[in-house]
Formats: sequence, structure tokens, C-alpha cells
Amino acid sequence: MDLTTQQLVRYEALFTLLDDIQALDDVQQVAARVATQWKYFANVASWRLVMVGTQGFRVMDGARGQAKVSEVPALSAWDAAHWARRLPCSFKTANAPCEPPLPDHLGQPGVVEVRVLPVLRKGACVALLTVAARHAAFTDLDAKFIRLFGNHLVNHIAGIEMRRQAMDLLISKATHDALTGLLNRGTIIERLGSQAALAARTGQPLSVVLADIDHFKHINDVHGHLTGDDALREVAARLQACVRDGDSLGRFGGEEFLFVLYPCGADEALAAAERFRAALADTPFTLPGQPASAAVTISLGTASSTPGDLSTQRLLRMADDALYASKDAGRNRVTASGSVPGGTPAVAVHSAAK
Repeated sequence: MDLTTQQLVRYEALFTLLDDIQALDDVQQVAARVATQWKYFANVASWRLVMVGTQGFRVMDGARGQAKVSEVPALSAWDAAHWARRLPCSFKTANAPCEPPLPDHLGQPGVVEVRVLPVLRKGACVALLTVAARHAAFTDLDAKFIRLFGNHLVNHIAGIEMRRQAMDLLISKATHDALTGLLNRGTIIERLGSQAALAARTGQPLSVVLADIDHFKHINDVHGHLTGDDALREVAARLQACVRDGDSLGRFGGEEFLFVLYPCGADEALAAAERFRAALADTPFTLPGQPASAAVTISLGTASSTPGDLSTQRLLRMADDALYASKDAGRNRVTASGSVPGGTPAVAVHSAAK
């Protein structure tokens, strides 16, 4: 095959890969495709691409046709040094510096040259590409293809991330309460329904807890709605900090909050509700200009499923009855709701702190 034909074959392989990844909207799939195809138009045996991630940095490593994508909180010594330098460099592995150490997969046997290409946007480093050549050093055409494809890859990954963030934002706005950041009413009710369906399949118990801020109307009437909003945010933050993995919390209405606990029986729900109450009562917070005796508290009611009865409406009604029993009994307390033969709700005041 003459030189011109070889170049045409490599150009075709480059454009084929560009087309292939353009149709992909998943970073892992893109990295996997690159790991298997890059070698056909440039002498790239292994590579690493580092970009800013949502919680640190996203690292994509490719070698031997395999790709790995991970999120790391901080850069490795190699990446950090070259990210800070913001200058391209190239060296033969025989003369590679000892510090910082080269990532293992870029220094495999047979690698003869490594190139580092920072990707800059408006003078700032937004990505770092490191590529390794096996058996033969990179040619000028290899270098051209690496720069061209590397820039396209960075732009494509950045585009995927921007679209994902935009979609996450839309989903968050549709499913979360704007004031407190908790799940909104529609979403927490959907979550209750899905957990009830799961409980029906597994036979595990399901519980709900309804919580309501005590004297909230008084807060709004005396201090104004902005102060009421502050109280809602503080209560929501404290309750959210109490939620355990697998459980859900949402803003059910005005000053009411709904917990969905699964798997969770009646005794566990009672203990959880007491923990929620104590999150406010044990570390009091007051509104501006109010004495410590006027600390914000919550009242709560619990309800748990019984064998063969997973009606979400009934659970909510029973928890609501229990919540109002807490209010009637003096507030800042937990009331448990059970079920007696015939489905008549039965409530019992569990705790109070005044």
C-alpha cells in the first residue's frame, strides 16, 4: 500500500470514528468506542483524557481496546503537574522524568513515546489529553490526527455533560419543591406508590410519617411570609439530614412534610418519627426577636401497613389522623396510628416535650 493510500485509509478511519461517537450520548460508550478505534488512524496505544467533572474531575482511560471512566475528587500528580503547566510536551519513554510518575497504563512495555496536550479555552485549561505510542514514535501525521480528534473528543464530551446537566436541572425543577429543595407533593406521592408496589411484592412493611410545623400560621401572621419561608427551609434541612438511605422525604403541603419509610414496621416508624421530632426540639432554633421558649417545633403522626392492606390513601389518612391527635394533645409530640379489626383507626400519643 503506497503512502497516499495509507493516508486515505487513515482519514477514512478518523471520519468514521467521528461519525460514530457523534451519535453517542453516553460518556462510557464514547470512551469504549475510542479505545477500540483510535489506533486505526493514529499510533495511539493508550490514552488518558481528564476533564472537569461535577464533583472534581472526570478521568477517561483507554488501553488494549478497553476503556474506564471514573470521577475523582482531585488530580493525580501527573495530571496536576501538566494541568498547571498548560503547555504541550513530548518525550521518549527512555528519557521519561521520574517525577511526577507516569500513569501505569501509559507506560506499558513497548511504549516508546508519550505526548501531553492541554486543551485551552480562553486561556484556561479545560482538559488534559495524554497519549502513548507503541513500537514507533508518533509521526507528524499522527500528531495532526491526535490534535484534531482530541479537540473534537473534548468538545463532544463537554456537550454531553452540558446536556446531562440541563436535563438534570429540568428533572429537578419538575420533581422538587423550589423553596425547600425537597421532593414536591406529586413526586413524594409517586414515591409512596412505588414503594407500596415493592412492599406488595416482597411482603415487607411500609410506613409513612406526616410532620407539621407547630403554630406556623402564627409565624406567618406575626413575622411575615419571608420569615415563614426561612422557618420552612430550616425545618426541611434538619429533617432531610435525618433521612436514611432508602427512605424519602417530601413537602406534602404548606407546612407539612411526608416521610416514606421502607422497609419499616410500626415500631421502627415510631422511633424514626421521634428522631425527626428531636431534630428540632433538642437543638432549638427561634425566629428573629423571639425568646428561646418560642422555639420552632413539629408534631408528627405515623401509620404502617398491615398484611394484605397496602392502600396508600388509607396510610395517609391514618397518619393524618395521628398528626391531628398530636396537635390536639399539645403539639411537639409523636402519635402512632394502628389498625383494629374492621379498619377503625386507633391512635396513641407516644411522646411529648413541652
